[in-house]
Amino acid sequence: MNVEQQRRSFSEKVGLLRELELFAGLSPDDIDAIGHATTMTRCSRGDVILSPDDAPERIHILKKGKVRVYRVTPDGKQLTLDIYDRGTILGDMSLLGQDRIQGAYAETLDEAVICTITPDELRRLIERYPMIGVNVINHLSRRLREAERELEAMAYQRVGQRLARRLVDLSQRFGVQTVRGTLIQARLTQQELAEMIGTTRETLAHTLTDFRRRGLLETAKHHVVIRDAERLADVAEGDVD
Repeated sequence: MNVEQQRRSFSEKVGLLRELELFAGLSPDDIDAIGHATTMTRCSRGDVILSPDDAPERIHILKKGKVRVYRVTPDGKQLTLDIYDRGTILGDMSLLGQDRIQGAYAETLDEAVICTITPDELRRLIERYPMIGVNVINHLSRRLREAERELEAMAYQRVGQRLARRLVDLSQRFGVQTVRGTLIQARLTQQELAEMIGTTRETLAHTLTDFRRRGLLETAKHHVVIRDAERLADVAEGDVD
């Protein structure tokens, strides 16, 4: 790699770091220093960046792209837990009293860029830049609140409401406006959606058919387009059946 290529590569790395909430509040000089201290790994679609067989004490920061986090059941089936995008912290977070999801895998859904560090490296960054520690706590607190809401939804909400809530959430994170409505830019199978809301594929298919009949959304080739976001949000809140 020549000097010009190195310059462009570093400029891209710093640009990605500046977009992450983890490094919010840091000065440009601080971001440059972190850029020099971290490595950037590019991943292709379908790469497994986290598995139960990984060496312990590894933390992955997703700088670009999307990943699917899943478990493998004893009979070999994959159970999708969630889809995450840039800024997500994955792996061993024992430094902050947060264990990684036991038995979890993380697979890239598109081209991605990750930064992998050890807890000791993260500790040194926090000591030098205390704002990073605050940002990590905020990130994990938000993840905890989301997990609590999911548990409550599983316990008290019907499948239609759970599906609407999940689609609204995915549209907020991955949605882009098109002439047909809001396209969720995350390739999802019906099985994955069913696993994410705790139901069977058959029940999900029936619910999607009902949503399509009511003009709430369209589905095609593992993609969802939300046609009526306001009414879908009402279903998510339980205001309508």
